Amino acid sequence: MNYTNSLRYDQHGRKRKTKALSTKRKVQPEFKPLKAPKTFAQQQIDDHREKYPSAPLTSTYSPSRDDSWKAEASKNFTVAPAYNKGAYQVIPRKDVEHIGK
Repeated sequence: MNYTNSLRYDQHGRKRKTKALSTKRKVQPEFKPLKAPKTFAQQQIDDHREKYPSAPLTSTYSPSRDDSWKAEASKNFTVAPAYNKGAYQVIPRKDVEHIGK
């Protein structure tokens, strides 16, 4: 005897106990989120935000400083490893032929 897709019989054909099928299902209690108190760290963060507020979003834009002179000045120098050492050194362009001597 094969009862497929039946709740009253298991996969081997034995009849199951009907006690679980006949009992009424309990109504689950309504979900209530936990109202946890703030921890010490959370309180410290809130105090910090009140003491040091963020900048307003309506602040005006100010462009960064002009650093184009650095690129021009760096053309006069080169960076090379020192002879038999691991460190690097900055060498003027006119002394490049003496690197590693």
